[in-house]
Amino acid sequence: MDDLSKRRPAYPPATGVLARAASKYARTAILGVTLSALVAPAFAAASTLLGERAFFAAALFLVHSGTWLLINGGLLLADRLDVAAVTRCKIGRKKAETSSAELTRRLYLETALNHLVTSPLLAYYVLFPLAKWLGTPAPDAPLPGAMTQALCFVAAFTVNEWGFYVTHRLLHHRLLYATFHKKHHTWKGTVGAAAEYAHPLEVVLSNQLPTLGFMLLTGQHPLLQAVWLTLRLEKTYVTHSGFDFSDTLAARLGLAESDGGFHDHHHIVNAGNYGSELLDWAFGTMDSWVLMGGSDGYRARQLRRAAA
Repeated sequence: MDDLSKRRPAYPPATGVLARAASKYARTAILGVTLSALVAPAFAAASTLLGERAFFAAALFLVHSGTWLLINGGLLLADRLDVAAVTRCKIGRKKAETSSAELTRRLYLETALNHLVTSPLLAYYVLFPLAKWLGTPAPDAPLPGAMTQALCFVAAFTVNEWGFYVTHRLLHHRLLYATFHKKHHTWKGTVGAAAEYAHPLEVVLSNQLPTLGFMLLTGQHPLLQAVWLTLRLEKTYVTHSGFDFSDTLAARLGLAESDGGFHDHHHIVNAGNYGSELLDWAFGTMDSWVLMGGSDGYRARQLRRAAA
């Protein structure tokens, strides 16, 4: 870890932080409502091909594995083919921050087990009965209005932001870190495929409960649950990917999630940045990030380290 100044840094002004947070909320609501409208006819039609329980498990599998393959596979392929539009967004890494062959092998074995066995069984035997008990309607039930959908996506985003920040910060406590969170940080220079590489307790506490909590507890339409999960996974994989798409047209249009390297800094430096910029700003847990110069300073630092 760099020897940064011990002084309390001057955090960014509230106006900028709040504006960036508002844009993320708006992006989530707009994309959520748009995707729901586009997918609704096919979703309702496909639901008639299987029983409700099997369809629930199949939809969860397709969302989880499809998003994982599309984003992580797409970025890996673009990197291997040296697609300039993607590789120019790559965050610098020094050799010690890259993964070993053994760690990569463990990741892919665990990922295959999770996607092909654990998650489908959990969806079929646990999540579906729980969802029905909590009031989730049938997949071919009418969708709520667009405004209600937008509010649902905003509420799910809020619950996830707070749930992840609180539990993630808790897991960094010295009494819990080594046992429950260190596994996730074995990927110092993280990649999108390793976003869910974590201790089972962390998977439940910091990933599944904050992500699924609002949609399940309030019995939202299965399509809204699926769309929200897609948006959440996209954010998770991209912010763990080692790429920063902030300065791209896609990001400016709200089509690519990017946090300017905020979470990448958390893995490399392991000092603060426990959740979103807004919550770390509010609770004073982004000193290292601010002292390093934010996104521009961090990206410049990583390029220097990679070239050294």
